[in-house]
Amino acid sequence: MSGRSGAYEVEGEVPAGGRRGVIPAGLRAALRHLTVVPVPYRGAEAAIAPARALPWFPVVGAVVGSAVAAVLALPLPPLPRAALALGAWVALTGGLHEDGLMDSADAAFAPVPRERRLEILEDPRVGAHGATAGALSLLLRFAALAAVPAAAPVPAAVAGRWLMTLSLAWWRPARPDGLGAGFAAGATATGPTLVALGLLAAVAAVVGPARTAAAAAAALVAGLCAAAWLARRFGGLTGDAHGAAGIAAETAALLALLPLCGGGHAC
Repeated sequence: MSGRSGAYEVEGEVPAGGRRGVIPAGLRAALRHLTVVPVPYRGAEAAIAPARALPWFPVVGAVVGSAVAAVLALPLPPLPRAALALGAWVALTGGLHEDGLMDSADAAFAPVPRERRLEILEDPRVGAHGATAGALSLLLRFAALAAVPAAAPVPAAVAGRWLMTLSLAWWRPARPDGLGAGFAAGATATGPTLVALGLLAAVAAVVGPARTAAAAAAALVAGLCAAAWLARRFGGLTGDAHGAAGIAAETAALLALLPLCGGGHAC
């Protein structure tokens, strides 16, 4: 989450032209904020609280993950296929969370007072810490995508978006303004959690219950630990930090879905 504005639709209000929107208001907002999908803006949407979109975050994760899984199912060698899948993943989300990860790394690792770290978060330039974090994240996900089942991006993307709703609900904003603060206002974990668990249960039929549970658990541990550490560094969380925690969750979920190796047997 960083730098992209959300927009919301008043339920039941008929937009210009006399036709009601087919896509629910919260889903429209979540798609517009978390992806590059061109969802048209309607003026009435500004009247809806940003937190209204949070239960749809895991759904958007399922959409993104399914698109990446389709690329990962192409009849290509593992490495080119993984590169294309990762490229599709980043392109579909507009690099939004990668940007948050790099900004957060630059600010969190800076040996400066907390107020200065918040200023660094707003600096569009990428420093050594941000470049390193971004490169490691891409390398880990690329390596994982070369070895995981084709359906693996679905639970990983669902868990990553679910994690962001939890960090929004459980940590206070680092600053009173900004996109992260807007989504955190009125945020609760119950709705997104129920949606995420339902989606993960459906995915378990393909990936397997044990592996899906392991991926979700890994995502929660990694993402919540990242969110807690960033909150200590920033005095709360920003939109960038929520995105960074989501990347940590996604990456951990993919790694948890890797085939087990041992006993002298090649994977």
